[in-house]
Amino acid sequence: MTWQRGRDDIDRLLAAGELERVTPSPDVADRLLADAGAHIGLARKGTDDDPAGALQLAYDAARKAAAALLAIQGLRATTRGGHIAVLDAARAQFNDKGGIAVFGQINRWSESGPQ
Repeated sequence: MTWQRGRDDIDRLLAAGELERVTPSPDVADRLLADAGAHIGLARKGTDDDPAGALQLAYDAARKAAAALLAIQGLRATTRGGHIAVLDAARAQFNDKGGIAVFGQINRWSESGPQ
């Protein structure tokens, strides 16, 4: 599979060992999206009692949804690339409305609180 939009970034992530090619898998994507949906459901329930925990679940949901996009393409983050590789790959390919920038902001907030 080739990536026209963000291709240079994807190639860089692959060359750096932050992403790897795998067999494209709708099943993996479906599982990741189901996990993301469950996280969102739990985050909604926990916003009053544990807003920081709800934010972390929301971040994990967004990350898993982005990883599902990669799974369909036959890509996944390596342990070296981790969450940041998922973010970088999604940003390179799908960020035409600024949503991925918010994903990065959520990650920073979930680690240290709003700045």
